[in-house]
Amino acid sequence: MVEEIIPMDIHDLLQKVKFPAKKNDIIEQARSSGAMADPLLENLGMLPDKEYASADEVFKELERI
Repeated sequence: MVEEIIPMDIHDLLQKVKFPAKKNDIIEQARSSGAMADPLLENLGMLPDKEYASADEVFKELERI
């Protein structure tokens, strides 16, 4: 079961990411922002391994998870 994440948490995180960004870059930004083993980091780990052009693209992928 995928844990619920708060949209504001992901929004705040993605504002710090420089796009285009690969999945690993987004996860590293989450870790450097203090996310360790929380639902946000878990959900980011389920993203398809590709380069994302924008925060909107990441949001759309997270909605599918």
